[in-house]
Amino acid sequence: MKRVLVVGEPLVELLDESPAIGRHGFGGDALNLAVYLARESPELHVMLASAAGDDRDSDSLLAFCRDEGVDGSHIRRVVGARLGRYRVTVDRSGERAFEYQRSVSPFRRALAGEDALPDPGSVDALCFSGITLAVLHDAGRRTLFDYSLAVRGGGGILVYDPNHRPALWADSADAREWATRIARIGDVFLASKEDGRRLTDADTALGIATSFRAMGVSEVVVTDGPGPCVVAHDAGVIEIPAGDVGSVVDTTAAGDAFDAGYVAARLGGDDPEGSARAGHKLASTVVGHRGALIPRRH
Repeated sequence: MKRVLVVGEPLVELLDESPAIGRHGFGGDALNLAVYLARESPELHVMLASAAGDDRDSDSLLAFCRDEGVDGSHIRRVVGARLGRYRVTVDRSGERAFEYQRSVSPFRRALAGEDALPDPGSVDALCFSGITLAVLHDAGRRTLFDYSLAVRGGGGILVYDPNHRPALWADSADAREWATRIARIGDVFLASKEDGRRLTDADTALGIATSFRAMGVSEVVVTDGPGPCVVAHDAGVIEIPAGDVGSVVDTTAAGDAFDAGYVAARLGGDDPEGSARAGHKLASTVVGHRGALIPRRH
């Protein structure tokens, strides 16, 4: 059984269904990826490394992970802390807007303990994002970078989604510097076109993929919403159309779903092109529902 470790910050999700009705759930790019990976490939051992508080929401989060088949044994419990949260509103086209409350999130110091992360030699794939790096700040970033090197030294791969959020970084130069550092050791980059434009000097999906490959990444996928994605790897470059997306209700977690579909397929032995189609398929399903984590299929 392949072991996949996702590192990142889970959040409470508050959905405004109407002026008088709200819905409470969970989200955050790391949790979204972990849950969708576990759903797509039950044969994977999916672990989430993070931190939570000792409040009721944190209790519910751990129960949710158990129900979804995500190993939460590396989620540290911090006394007196509570999970960060975000409120999401969606316009008529399905595009979303977020309001965050995460300044006291326990994840900022999630990697401070000696046992925060499992033995790197036991990890077949390590996954994290630019949001994870931004929230951790310098000490945590250095810890995660060194851990990434150890995972790769033990034969595992590093999967990274730049998932760039300018408000979380001190400045664009800091974000670019860290993206470049990760690219030098990364195996798979899963980037949106918008993120790539902010983190490279390229403007097109092909140019962005070429830029990340030049930094050292062997396999790059650049998505463009409902448009085709560009897949670039040692065998060449190809565009994979998204297909029929259908009705778009909420684009929250579309990128995370694509990542999960792609990574699950790749770890299952599919090639990059087939994996991109799997990513498109899952993302097109997710955007047809409200919220980051859609109801589980039975």
